[in-house]
Amino acid sequence: MTTISQRELRNESGRVLREVENGQEFIITRRGVPTARIAPLRQTDEPLPHRPARRPAVFSTDELVSSPVPTGKILDELREER
Repeated sequence: MTTISQRELRNESGRVLREVENGQEFIITRRGVPTARIAPLRQTDEPLPHRPARRPAVFSTDELVSSPVPTGKILDELREER
């Protein structure tokens, strides 16, 4: 198990989380005092808990816009205006 500081976790959170995904565990210290442990979730058949949406998503095909001009061409023209 690797020990890292709170600052290192903050500055390198992406790397730390990738290592956790690969099975690595970390002890987080704050001012040199062990404060927390970050470890991978156990692999189970149960789904992970989730927070329900605050409101249902509503999608309508009525709002779709079609154009005879390809999207790539429109984007190229917009980029040229910068």
